[in-house]
Amino acid sequence: MTWYVILFFAAILIGMAISVAAFGTGGKRKRVFRDIYFSVEDNDGIGVIYTKTGEYSAILEIENPVQKYSADADRYYDFCHLFSAVVQTLGEGYAIHKQDVFSRRGFVQADAKEKEFLSRSYFSYFEGRPYTDTRTCLVITQESKKGKLYSFDMKKWKDFLVKIRKVKDQLRDGGMKVRFLTADECDSYVDRYFTLDFNSPIVTMSNFKVDDEGIGMGDRKCRVFSLVDVDCAGLPSLVRPFTNVEVNNTGMPLDLMSAIDSIPEAETVIYNQMIFIPNQKRELSALEKKKNRHASIPNPSNQIAVEDIKQVQEVVAREGKQLVYTHFNLVVCCPRNADMQKPVNHLENMFGRMGIHISKRAYNQLELFVNSFPGNCYNMDPEYDRFLTLSDAATCLMYKEHVQRSEDTPLKIYYTDRKGMPVAIDITGKEGKVKMTDNSNFFCLGPSGSGKSFHMNSVVRQLHEQGTDVVMVDTGNSYEGLCEYLGGKYISYTEEKPITMNPFKITKEEINIEKINFLKNLILQIWKGSEGIVTKTEDRLIGQAIEEYYRSYFTGKIDAPLSFNSFFDFAVVRIPEIITENELKGIDTADLNYQLRDFYKGGSHETTLNENMDSTLFDETFIVFEIDAIKDDATLFPIVTLIIMDVFLQKMRLKKNRKVLVIEEAWKAIATPLMAEYIKYLYKTARKFWASVGVVTQEIQDIIGSEIVKEAIINNSDVVMLLDQSKFRERFDNIKAILGLTDVDCKKIFTINRLDNKEGRSFFREVFIRRGSTSGVYGVEESHECYMTYTTERAEKDALKLYKSELGCSHQEAIERYCRDWDNSGIAAPLEFARRVYKAGHVLNLPARNDKNNP
Repeated sequence: MTWYVILFFAAILIGMAISVAAFGTGGKRKRVFRDIYFSVEDNDGIGVIYTKTGEYSAILEIENPVQKYSADADRYYDFCHLFSAVVQTLGEGYAIHKQDVFSRRGFVQADAKEKEFLSRSYFSYFEGRPYTDTRTCLVITQESKKGKLYSFDMKKWKDFLVKIRKVKDQLRDGGMKVRFLTADECDSYVDRYFTLDFNSPIVTMSNFKVDDEGIGMGDRKCRVFSLVDVDCAGLPSLVRPFTNVEVNNTGMPLDLMSAIDSIPEAETVIYNQMIFIPNQKRELSALEKKKNRHASIPNPSNQIAVEDIKQVQEVVAREGKQLVYTHFNLVVCCPRNADMQKPVNHLENMFGRMGIHISKRAYNQLELFVNSFPGNCYNMDPEYDRFLTLSDAATCLMYKEHVQRSEDTPLKIYYTDRKGMPVAIDITGKEGKVKMTDNSNFFCLGPSGSGKSFHMNSVVRQLHEQGTDVVMVDTGNSYEGLCEYLGGKYISYTEEKPITMNPFKITKEEINIEKINFLKNLILQIWKGSEGIVTKTEDRLIGQAIEEYYRSYFTGKIDAPLSFNSFFDFAVVRIPEIITENELKGIDTADLNYQLRDFYKGGSHETTLNENMDSTLFDETFIVFEIDAIKDDATLFPIVTLIIMDVFLQKMRLKKNRKVLVIEEAWKAIATPLMAEYIKYLYKTARKFWASVGVVTQEIQDIIGSEIVKEAIINNSDVVMLLDQSKFRERFDNIKAILGLTDVDCKKIFTINRLDNKEGRSFFREVFIRRGSTSGVYGVEESHECYMTYTTERAEKDALKLYKSELGCSHQEAIERYCRDWDNSGIAAPLEFARRVYKAGHVLNLPARNDKNNP
């Protein structure tokens, strides 16, 4: 009996020893974190981590090269080729451990209080909006030979230093942002990994409580999901680096792992991607032996295995691919009270669609977590945690995307990214750190109701706030509200008060070929009309008459002041003389005089070209010319548009700040063969004077049916803006060809307003913007205050006017009070709230709501 008791206790002790060796005791777990590193040291600005098992590691902070929603499948393949090349550069005895860290944060704009009212309201609207921030680090580790004693090997150390620098250069040359972390930064990064806290300014440690299902740490808990369940290995036979998502009948490529940035309940997610590079000859030899073993027992499953191994051997032999061991896991950290089943279901569904079965029995939670520490990857169990594959396949499972970030530019125009977070871009494409364009002229196309004018209101408001003089030519009162808010000059054409100017009144120093051409085109426009055909003789005749008019004036031969009237008096005498002197034929001077007389003394448009324009306009920084009243007047419409453009030209030449001219539908009045050269001149000249010219239109036929648009406007516009083009989809090939759009551009365009990105956001529109060869889709999402400034809805404008009138306040104060009531009403739809105001007939003065989360 005594022997049985002794044997029983001996068996227990042996079992405990095996358990301690395999899984550790409580005491061993207490020391598990202290036993990872020997030290972190600085080596010429590079932080190098030394583990107690003798490995060296360096950490590179990188930015994934593929922008989310870029629609460019080739960029995903480029990523895989780049990292496969990195694997080849490092070679046997090295591992790369890529960590993508996803942290849930709330939006904060640091300098919002320093901005003007509408900008403050804009950033206040986004304040606290949750988003996922991403940080990516690449850890390069050199394996050490395992043994009881470790010795320093100078040759291996030098090889390590050379190769990590080669990898940095390789990544940089591949278009990635990359830098080494310093020793202090490595310390901080490791501490943040330990606490799974990448947000707090100060890192605080908590006690760990580990079980088979996860790790508890203070008020949070985490769980590690291994991508491959070794008990039920499941990987797709073929894998590519992206998946196609159908959006509006268009395939939008997204990263295979794209959904890990939106795991429900998760505050922090770390995606660990490890590639271990073995001796290739040894692995190929082992594969050959494995193939022979399978072949020795002929049955269907073994035959499949033999064919798979043969295929791998052929790929390695033909294409020089490398065999690697890999491990992938996800560390998901949630609040302690979160339901962990939600992230589990999310991940199972996500990976299940790819044919990957994540491990549901990862009982070695602490070991997976600790072995995923930067530099500690070689402690991953070779039998249990790693699997063999080709380097290309391994890189397909890496995360490759980065979110859109604000550009480094002094000129910041804010949109939202496709997730609803504010991002700043250089709308000109030429003022930022990265130069994308040669000129900042733009062309904007969007059908009625697509939000075209709302978008342009947002752009010009932000341009004006940053010191830009804005001149707009409109035919639909789209900018009345913004002009009133900014205290600008709103000039509306009426018969009682027409828009007038004296384009002939210039100094001797101002006379040049450009000014002569402008006046020549003006006279020819009056004489021939928009569709009239001008001969070379007629063109030269008018040009000569204008030149002689000024020569006569500045030599004292003309006593009358410079004006259209004095030019007409000179021309009716001199033009017949020129015709006679040169024996010109076929010129109808009677018709010329008849057409010009309408703008002469006593004519119906006498004041248009004979009265000086308001001299204060030169100093005005925001001017809107509203010429809707004459848009159907074939004679007056193009003339007024031309003289407005000349006002901009004078401002452009003399003022030193940034200038922009925006012509809405009025541009069609001058898009004629007669005006083609003048438009080209305007566009080409603007870029020399820190200015840009843009046209805005809603009709597809305006593009397809006009060579002038193509040659004079589009070809001289490096910035293209397109709103929702769904109405034009069947005829979009013509637009694609004329605008020089790529297939990738078209994929982006056809996803405008079609992504599943509406949750948690109020109503917004999206716009495609291409600057040079760089393109993207951005959201135009504004605060209530901005919306009420831009709105063109008559009922909403009238409701705001009611507030302003009854309160007897400024436009800004009226907007503030109106939007305060709108927010307090709980009504989301702006038109519905305006109707409530209109029905009440007075300022509502609604009490504040307790619920501040209403959109």
